[in-house]
Amino acid sequence: MFFYRQQGSVLFLTFMLGLATQAQVLDPQIAGRVVRADNGMPVQDATIQLLPITIIGRAQFQTAKTDRDGEYHFQSVRDGVFLIEASAEGFVRQTHRRDDSPEGEFQSFDSSTRLRGVDFQLKREAVIRGVVTNIEGKPAGSDVAVAAVRKEKLHDESERLVPESQAKTDVSGQFVLRGLPAGSYFVCVNGPDGYNAARNTVGWYRETWYGNVPSKEGAIEVPLKEGQEQGGVRITVEREQRHRVVVWPSGPEGGPKPDRYDLILTKRNHSSIQQADGSYVIPDMPAGHYTLVSTAWSGVQYVGQGETSFDVSNSDVSVQLQLGGLGEIGGSVKVEGIPDAVVSGVIISIESDEGAAQARHVDAGGRFTFDRVLPGKYLFRLLGEPSNIALRSVRCGGAQVTKDSSLRVGDRQIIMDCEVVLVRTGS
Repeated sequence: MFFYRQQGSVLFLTFMLGLATQAQVLDPQIAGRVVRADNGMPVQDATIQLLPITIIGRAQFQTAKTDRDGEYHFQSVRDGVFLIEASAEGFVRQTHRRDDSPEGEFQSFDSSTRLRGVDFQLKREAVIRGVVTNIEGKPAGSDVAVAAVRKEKLHDESERLVPESQAKTDVSGQFVLRGLPAGSYFVCVNGPDGYNAARNTVGWYRETWYGNVPSKEGAIEVPLKEGQEQGGVRITVEREQRHRVVVWPSGPEGGPKPDRYDLILTKRNHSSIQQADGSYVIPDMPAGHYTLVSTAWSGVQYVGQGETSFDVSNSDVSVQLQLGGLGEIGGSVKVEGIPDAVVSGVIISIESDEGAAQARHVDAGGRFTFDRVLPGKYLFRLLGEPSNIALRSVRCGGAQVTKDSSLRVGDRQIIMDCEVVLVRTGS
């Protein structure tokens, strides 16, 4: 009897260890559910993707599908920082947010991360259907790019246009824009500003907005409710010539030699191709006035920046661009009406028109310094949004820095007399 009880105990222990091991293996790193927002019913075959914050080349996204109960799981997740996004046919895609902070969409993963209840409530998509025709009233043909665009307000109260959905026409010039949340949209061909623009088999069509106008100004807006389908959108387009812009960047002098240059045409979507002779080609540019900003890089460090403007009319254009080196911005922070107020730990940032940005904590002496500042025009911001402090004013070189009069930093320019004034807004 003793022998068999011992054997049974060993078998039982082995069985329990096996269950524990199996449970550990089967314990997913992410689990959740996808349902409809209007009635709570499960969404089967919804796709959940983990989107890395940096995508290089043809990335293979980690993907899961929901079952008949709307449930999904990721058994294991690669280390990294990801957006968790759910999508399904007939619904608006949705990104998971853990909170309302600016970084709330991002989730960091390592082998110890376990997330439960990463749920989604998908809203029904709205749809816009229409046709693109040429000036003779005939179908414009296939592969013409069409986008639905919405207005988005920025922190400085200005607005920008954000493409929400894109499509290509078929051989009869028909297009369908899907996945739209409820809202109001503009519809444009080869826009805005060249977004997703495409040459079809015959050539280029001019950027044209619904209402047959060249820009958002005067365009017809399309209001949509959740699940609504709007048809009858007709856009008439004309052909246009496009040209190459050949850019010859150089500099900055007196520092490490750049190994590459980034090119950005402000308020214009475009690509650029580096040539063996050191030039860069920006293809397929329509006639217009453009501002070009180039950033020089040495390895992973930016070493300079330059800006120039040019016009494209009826031929290719060659542009010479000399880049300047890095500068420095510094100064002090004080609280209005409280001379001895301690402001250490407050975070001040500078942001350029071209998107360059830095942030610094104010030290115990109320001072801050931004080094490695690219040439350009800058505005100051107060980060972290302290509950009882707001940014009152900024002066540099004796001049007020405002949205309409930003701080210009030149080639290797050092500006160390900036004064940032804060004001207390409450207790």
